[in-house]
Amino acid sequence: MKIKYLQKKILYLIAFLGGSAILGGLGILAIFGIFSLTLPELNTIADYKPSTPSKILAKDGTVLALLGKEKREVVPFEKIPKKIVNAFVAAEDKGFYEHQGVDYIGLLRATLANIKAGRVVQGGSTITQQVAKSLYLTSERSISRKIKDFLLAQKIEKKFSKEDILYLYLNQVYLGGGFYGVKEAFNGYFNKELEEATVAEAAMVAGLLVAPGRYSPYINPKQAKTRQAYVLKRMLENGKISNDEYEAAVNEKIQYRLRKASHFKAGYFTDWIRQEIINQFGEEALLNEGLTVTTTLDWDLQKVAEKEILEGAKAIDKRQGYKGPLKHLETQAKIDEYEMNFRKNLFEENSQYFTISEDLEKINEIEYDSIIHNRVKEDTFVKNELMNHKRVYPGISHGDHLLDYLRDEQTYKAVVKNVDNLSRMVYVSIGGQTGIIPYEYFRWAHERQIEESRYFWGYVTYPSRILKVGDVVEVQIKDLSTGIWGHLTTKFKNAIANDEELIRKIKKEKYILCLLDQEPDAQASLVSINPKTSEIVAFVGGTDFTKSQFNRAVQSKRQPGSSFKPLLYAAALENGFEPNSIIMDSPEALGGVDESLNWKPSNYDGKFKGPMTLRESLELSRNVPTIKIASKVGVKKIVDFVERIGLNAKLEQDLSLALGSFGVTLMDIVKTYSIFPNGGKQIYPKAITSVTSRTGESLPFKALYQEDKIEIQEKEKKELEEQKRLEEEKKQAEVATDDETADQKPKEKINPFLESLGGDQVYDSRLAYIMTNLLKGVVHHGTGRSAKSVSEYLGGKTGTTNSYVDAWFIGFSSNFVTGVWTGFDDNKTLGWGETGTKSALPIWKSFMATTISKYGEADFPIPEGIVNVLIDKKTGKIAKSRKPGTLMESFVEGSEPGAEVIQTEEKVETVQSATDEVYEDEDFYNY
Repeated sequence: MKIKYLQKKILYLIAFLGGSAILGGLGILAIFGIFSLTLPELNTIADYKPSTPSKILAKDGTVLALLGKEKREVVPFEKIPKKIVNAFVAAEDKGFYEHQGVDYIGLLRATLANIKAGRVVQGGSTITQQVAKSLYLTSERSISRKIKDFLLAQKIEKKFSKEDILYLYLNQVYLGGGFYGVKEAFNGYFNKELEEATVAEAAMVAGLLVAPGRYSPYINPKQAKTRQAYVLKRMLENGKISNDEYEAAVNEKIQYRLRKASHFKAGYFTDWIRQEIINQFGEEALLNEGLTVTTTLDWDLQKVAEKEILEGAKAIDKRQGYKGPLKHLETQAKIDEYEMNFRKNLFEENSQYFTISEDLEKINEIEYDSIIHNRVKEDTFVKNELMNHKRVYPGISHGDHLLDYLRDEQTYKAVVKNVDNLSRMVYVSIGGQTGIIPYEYFRWAHERQIEESRYFWGYVTYPSRILKVGDVVEVQIKDLSTGIWGHLTTKFKNAIANDEELIRKIKKEKYILCLLDQEPDAQASLVSINPKTSEIVAFVGGTDFTKSQFNRAVQSKRQPGSSFKPLLYAAALENGFEPNSIIMDSPEALGGVDESLNWKPSNYDGKFKGPMTLRESLELSRNVPTIKIASKVGVKKIVDFVERIGLNAKLEQDLSLALGSFGVTLMDIVKTYSIFPNGGKQIYPKAITSVTSRTGESLPFKALYQEDKIEIQEKEKKELEEQKRLEEEKKQAEVATDDETADQKPKEKINPFLESLGGDQVYDSRLAYIMTNLLKGVVHHGTGRSAKSVSEYLGGKTGTTNSYVDAWFIGFSSNFVTGVWTGFDDNKTLGWGETGTKSALPIWKSFMATTISKYGEADFPIPEGIVNVLIDKKTGKIAKSRKPGTLMESFVEGSEPGAEVIQTEEKVETVQSATDEVYEDEDFYNY
């Protein structure tokens, strides 16, 4: 504080004594001495750590997000081409290599020029002074700051080499467009690496430094060219380029990269990771420290997952009915204007560059054509002939560049141009090109009504009932060039049967084949995990991250419905049930927690099938047998089991839990299902593989589910200690008890399936295999049987909640466990019949088909202690020979039909009846 006070006093004194040259000179020396005491310490060049954005990467290195306050990538000086260095030195400080931080002659020249002009027209700062200001001082405009950068520049020159100073300068400077440093600037402006830059481009970027906004080619191309010409002239005068190089650079037509809004790739996943990095490292570190976060995401699978989620939600939405056109255009003038704007926007979206013309105007790489309403090819039939017929509209014009930028399976906005009931055809214009929506592609568009009760809608037969000329609708392109004849109705063909010339012309014409489309209100999400590595390979939290950031994969707790049943059946296998156990599917009143209450559960179809095996009950997703199994196992055991295997859910303490009446996230149920293909081992989903600093140093980070694992391990430790304490108390009590009383006391049976558990092994590996076998049956014979077309080696389970509010499919191969949820955010019904099979399974199938295509398929490995027995699927009894209705069922050795189990204190012995047929391992594992 004292030094700052003294600085002010000296400045006032000099101003007062300004008429005295001697005193003024002494005052200046005093000022410089005082200000030198406040300059920052200069260390080594290694201490240069500018604000650098962080990157979130997919597993293959695909950049999912670039997050930072300043777009900058630091590059070593030796990697910066000489032409770029020369351009900046020529533009900003031609005497850089001669002066020692301050160019006194240049400073005097600039001062005189500014006095003469009456305003600031020249700057006298050297590159070293700019480094001092940028790195060590504030940007305030004051005499004291000028004095400091004057002094600091000289200290910098003594401390660092000229190359070091240029390294700092060229990586630090702001060059407009949000770009800091030369590497980011050349990438941002030209989409080029530094070594690819031309002299003309180097001069253009160097010219920006003095005023990036004023000389920006995006904002003021005329000024940009003028400034570039100035830099090139300085380079020529300073001998940095030859006359030929100068002429070539002046005449070079530079391509500038168009600025476009950038969004996260894999938005829901990337934002989830972003939040986690902020939690662990802080937002400042993420935005400034240049972290590189490598994730587990498989970008190929992610793209498929996002596509299938959107298409699956659209399919549900279309079954609910048509929401109608987006808007209506009343006049031809409004239609023309709409189509003109469509063309302009599409061309701009597809254009990556622009150039500056000779008259100094910006020209996009792709120029949009004017509207083409009246453009009809001479080699096709005449437009008037078609329009007079009032049935067929002219086809596409192949010379139009618009066709080069339309894409199959993409959705666009189109204008209805003609509606014909006889041919059941809708003609639309996509930016002036003609598309058709045949009957089979609009017939779904019935009146929109979403009811949980059964209601039948007929197909829309006449397009005039839903659309009229001038309507703006969404269409999805199915084919960019298709004939119309095969899509016309028989009635229409009969009506023109005698006009052979017209038929010939119609058959010759081509159209854009379109599907009437709409943005879905329904939502969907998907999570896929590799159970062997715990890596999350695909993650979608909704249909469109740009419109809703609510992450349905991890933030939304929904009722799992029947998709919970496999966990209950897994608990049943652990508590005395076998795959061939018989359960009655019959009406029965069951008591609740309060015995005064009776509950009469029913099945989805309202019917009862009588006795059935546990396998068949799971395959057909029967509610009543499931509840009876839950009743026999006991609610407490089920709750304890679910807690042990790691399902993060609060279960109701009554039998309603059997039907999945609680809330759970998609992520949690997918990770829990992983115990089946993973041999009973619990997984902790992994999304991040590494976090590195800007220097490449590996940084310690906490896995997303690490806390869960620690809590579970601590709980297991406490439970083990408590169990040992109880056993010790029990032993002491037994010693004190009379021998005769002890003999009469029944011994507590030990559950053999719990003996091998501990750590991540939360379920017996043999039972885990049996569950994969049972869930394969769901795919082969049950509610998930349509998935069998994808692979023989898949298991899974559908889930549907009351009133069709939630629809699920959770399943697995040996490589991936994948879950899909569909529903509305506000918990309203999806509509009658929207089950897990109908709504979620199609999405799951398409995604899993891609995983198999990329990673292959294999059956689930059989652990030791499994035997296979040929049984009758209906009765659960041993079958004597193979015939329809029999299958090879897997059992834990010793529990198979025909095996007599002898319980001893030391071991469990198995006695096999000589008349029973038992097939070992995979030799006969096929049904």
